[in-house]
Amino acid sequence: MTAGPELRVRIQSALRAVLPEGLKVAVRPRRGISDTFDVTVGVGAGEHRFVAGWSVEGWPADVARLVVLAPDLDVVFAPHLSPGARAWLAEHNLGWLDEAGHASVCLSSGLIISREPPEHRPRRELPAKWTRATVAVAEAALTGITPTVEAVERATGLSRGATANALARLERLGLLERRASQRGPGSARRIVDPGRLLDEYAAAVSALRAREPTVLIHRLLRDALVDLSTEIAPALDKEGIDWAVTGTAASAVLAPYLSDVTVLQLYVSDSPFGDPKRLAAVLGGRVVERGHRIEIREAPTKLTTKGPVVDRVHLALPVRVYADLLAAGGRSAEAAHHLKETLNVGADT
Repeated sequence: MTAGPELRVRIQSALRAVLPEGLKVAVRPRRGISDTFDVTVGVGAGEHRFVAGWSVEGWPADVARLVVLAPDLDVVFAPHLSPGARAWLAEHNLGWLDEAGHASVCLSSGLIISREPPEHRPRRELPAKWTRATVAVAEAALTGITPTVEAVERATGLSRGATANALARLERLGLLERRASQRGPGSARRIVDPGRLLDEYAAAVSALRAREPTVLIHRLLRDALVDLSTEIAPALDKEGIDWAVTGTAASAVLAPYLSDVTVLQLYVSDSPFGDPKRLAAVLGGRVVERGHRIEIREAPTKLTTKGPVVDRVHLALPVRVYADLLAAGGRSAEAAHHLKETLNVGADT
């Protein structure tokens, strides 16, 4: 099939269906490459221009062939795109739009369209008797902090009461133990089974993470890791913000496994929800609801952000990076296991 009038009309109709009314949409077939188009979206006095291509089948192999034929492609259109095709396009920083009214487009010109199919995920429940304080204390123990009230309180910033209760809870769960003769805030417990504590800690992090609010920010990232080191890290440090990166970006520094980092996941110690627009401005971006490249959460404790610093990049604790990768699932979970094996996460406590 060649890029003829029928496809031009279908692309124009599909694009208009996901844009606000009144915007001008022009679609013009390109010469020399079939099924590709130059598209212009007029917004007031400005314009967004991009290259679109039509995928007949909407499978990963189909969109990959299209990109080979048109390397300068920005957005793939199709009657329907499979989840695998959408994931492939996301990994290659390409937008997509289908005739069912679903879309994920984020262009450097500032055009953002997000109409992604809803995901139905079962709500994750916290393991029995685990609280945020329990997670924080387990994280400290797995990091090598001596499991005493004073040491953990000092490391995490939790109150003395919350620390004592969480240590006692972990002891009742059979994850920590101490000699019967030892009592008081200075008495030290020990981890009974580091592997079991790590597993239960990671499960609790996953359940909490699904409930945590986030600030989503869009900014242009040419190379996520390079931009993190040369632009984002200096900007956060200049503002005196206590921060650390987790997820795939952190794993790429600590124990490289995945080649593509599409979203930077950051923790900041001060709540990012007080003034998210200012935080977005510091990062050189803007707050969005979808189509983000930076995801920000409040650090659970002051210890979470105290991982190593590499080339100005502040890394979250490896044990937290491991848990966050597991929570994400898919290939991130594979990166988690690689990180665990490479750094012996949780085993040297």
